[in-house]
Amino acid sequence: MHITFTEAALGRIDQLRGDTAGQLHLYYDTEGCGCGNSGIFSIRLVPAATDEDMTIDSNVGPVLVKRWSSHFLDQEMTLDYNAEKKSLILKSDGQYFNTNVLVTDQTGCQLTANR
Repeated sequence: MHITFTEAALGRIDQLRGDTAGQLHLYYDTEGCGCGNSGIFSIRLVPAATDEDMTIDSNVGPVLVKRWSSHFLDQEMTLDYNAEKKSLILKSDGQYFNTNVLVTDQTGCQLTANR
């Protein structure tokens, strides 16, 4: 499994994270979605991996993902940025996983930028 971060996506993540430390985690959030099969992916900045996590390869180094949520992902994915909509987009050749990927801190609070 591999995810490619575009330069535009990396720039936006850096802008949003500011001085928030943490490793990138492709986090599958099911809160308020009804069941475990109905959720969305976000980028969460976490201090360290847990026993539930595994890593997937990327062009920026290992990215964490929960083992149980990895089956929702494709083998090759891209995280891109749409500047017009100011949104990060997680996609593969076959589908869009999320067209508005949020970047959050370790507690799930959304990080924002003034630009």
